[in-house]
Amino acid sequence: MSALVYLDDSNLWIEGKKVSAVSRGMALDIWEATETRTFDQDFKLDFGRVLQIANNLPIRAARFYGSRPPAADSVWQAAEAAGFRLTILDKNARGKEKGVDSSMVADIMADMYEIASPGDIFIIIAGDVDYVPVIDKLHGKNYEVHVLFWEHAASELKKKADRFVSLNGHLDTIRY
Repeated sequence: MSALVYLDDSNLWIEGKKVSAVSRGMALDIWEATETRTFDQDFKLDFGRVLQIANNLPIRAARFYGSRPPAADSVWQAAEAAGFRLTILDKNARGKEKGVDSSMVADIMADMYEIASPGDIFIIIAGDVDYVPVIDKLHGKNYEVHVLFWEHAASELKKKADRFVSLNGHLDTIRY
């Protein structure tokens, strides 16, 4: 039995900056932080610790997805050092992130058929509803799926997961 881990960097980090802002009293709750675009700009994630919270099984695959970072950005180096394989995508002409969710879903599907073994657990570290269909596919092949994200993850995603772990209670542990 092994774990296959998939992490949507922008989704986790941006929403984590809001959760951190709330924890530091910069906003009353996550909804105010979202509405007012209040972020803790000092918040950084320790990806090795996120990986430890995600799983205590041997890791068959650890994949990290997001937009091309600035050249001086050390986050991607930290993710790679923590054992993640990186998928870096360019933003579109309007500066918007495109292709992260679909790349992640495509890799999950490929891994389900190409490298996963019976009893393996798929771990998705993301919070949006776009991952619900792939969870249905994984369940159809009898794989267990765990989702780790902030408490305000999409309710449909939380319901579909065999196990949902809120990272809110781990904020101080995963803060870099």
